[in-house]
Amino acid sequence: MDTTGQLRIGKRSTLLAGAFCVFVLALTLHVEYLYYICVALAATPLLAWVVGWHTLRGIEARRDMLSVARAGERVPMRLTLANRGSVRRGLIVVRDHLPSGLRAEGLPERRIMDLAPGEAVTVDYPLLAQRRGVYRLGYVDLLCADPLGLSNHRQEREAEGYLVVHPRPISLPHIRPPSAGMLALSRQRARKRGDGSDFAGVREYTPGDDLRRIHWKATAKRGKLTVVEFESGEANNLAVALDLSPAFHAGEGDEHTLEYGVILSASVAAQALRRGAEFALIAEGQDSHSERALVSDQAETAVMDALARVRADASQSFPETLLACESWLPPGAGVVVVSPAVGPEAVAAAQRLMALGHGVLWVSLVAPTFATRAQRTPADETAYEELAHSLLGLRCAARQIRRGDSLAVRMGVSLGAR
Repeated sequence: MDTTGQLRIGKRSTLLAGAFCVFVLALTLHVEYLYYICVALAATPLLAWVVGWHTLRGIEARRDMLSVARAGERVPMRLTLANRGSVRRGLIVVRDHLPSGLRAEGLPERRIMDLAPGEAVTVDYPLLAQRRGVYRLGYVDLLCADPLGLSNHRQEREAEGYLVVHPRPISLPHIRPPSAGMLALSRQRARKRGDGSDFAGVREYTPGDDLRRIHWKATAKRGKLTVVEFESGEANNLAVALDLSPAFHAGEGDEHTLEYGVILSASVAAQALRRGAEFALIAEGQDSHSERALVSDQAETAVMDALARVRADASQSFPETLLACESWLPPGAGVVVVSPAVGPEAVAAAQRLMALGHGVLWVSLVAPTFATRAQRTPADETAYEELAHSLLGLRCAARQIRRGDSLAVRMGVSLGAR
């Protein structure tokens, strides 16, 4: 118990002991007014409690804040307290109750020294949005002490507010799922002159060109050095499929497979949309957070809003979700799959996407490296190596993300270079 608490107990004990002593004296001396003093001393703690409790009545609270923020940002918060009562209030302490993922910066409590009837005061402080999500901000605590300091009082006041915290994309190397199928090669790819595997034509030699690219027949015909030019094909349209099945996810807080997956998905989406690609998101849980065929200026906001809300609560397996949603994918799109799932069903889903003409980049979130001591995962790291081997056999691109990995670094390193 702190010093203040001990002092309150001491005050109450002193009043009650005084009341008892006066009562004994009144019985001994038979003095009537001593009985009145005894009653007054005994009733003082109760009267002080009533006054303290009444101090908080009539106080209303209201929040004013932004409705959308990005993870890592500071959000200005304004809390307004208004005295709707008919008497002056004072010495009120305000404490905000925030859900995990949000943190009030500065003093943990604010003190209101005086509040006249009808008067309102504002308390400004920043909220740090630590993690993506949808947050309901509920009540605040009002605290005060009675005038004699015999008791503390606490009452809750509803001050509703909602804040949607979007994930913060990070800079990734250029995400380029391999092209797959004639549709992808003929209709949905970006052309890049220079190195590659598809013949684009010939042009005059310029200093610095690789001598191995000299086209001798064209050189003889034109009478000057001529080189071959190629172009590389890649899927221009892009989709991200995020696994929301709880079966393989593991970890806690920011070090959770889903949080890594959300940041990766947000980063891929931002990269694709900013270069003008058509983008789709598959994120199916208890609620659908999928987005189809996005190309507008508001597309990135829509994707980030969806990713802020996702939870690992899907009722069906991730491979089943992929098969059910395959018609949502843009024709010939590259598909970035982000999942901790392993096993033959995952391989079959990748094979199915390839057969439909999609290039696949499968990003495995290695769940055993995220699991806490209390968590058990249905697969070990060997299963992820076996999955990678099978995916490479299908000519899928593959990456593995472990706890603590830099997403930017890991996404730029193929499994063959590990």
